[in-house]
Amino acid sequence: MIRKKIETALIDDALDQRCQELKNITNTKELFLKPNLSLNDLSNEVGISVDEVKKILSEKLQVTFFEFISKYKVNLAKQLLINTMGNQFSISSIAYKSGFNTDDSFATIFKQYTNFSPEEYRIKHFKIKSDSSAKGEG
Repeated sequence: MIRKKIETALIDDALDQRCQELKNITNTKELFLKPNLSLNDLSNEVGISVDEVKKILSEKLQVTFFEFISKYKVNLAKQLLINTMGNQFSISSIAYKSGFNTDDSFATIFKQYTNFSPEEYRIKHFKIKSDSSAKGEG
């Protein structure tokens, strides 16, 4: 019984470590920007078997492959939308730079993750930013 618990703990630790590797490599290599990235591509890039990637996504992160990749894309889009230099980019340009294939998929997925359209998100950020800087004056 104790041996079984130790084995399970070791497996969990290894899975936690692989999970960290998966997230780090996905982020640093910006794999989410790769057009038509597949589960096999992700597995090959990270050096973790497809089955193990599936297990990490479902058990550790509790997301699907699509959700895992979409989260990275949305986070990048959020950065581009709120970057003061980013306001020179159109929403379509930001969609493309974030790895989305179409404006429609960008708008739909972005809203699922943020409860805002990309336009609303950009406006809300700049409103908050200008309000907070106005409070600092005076």
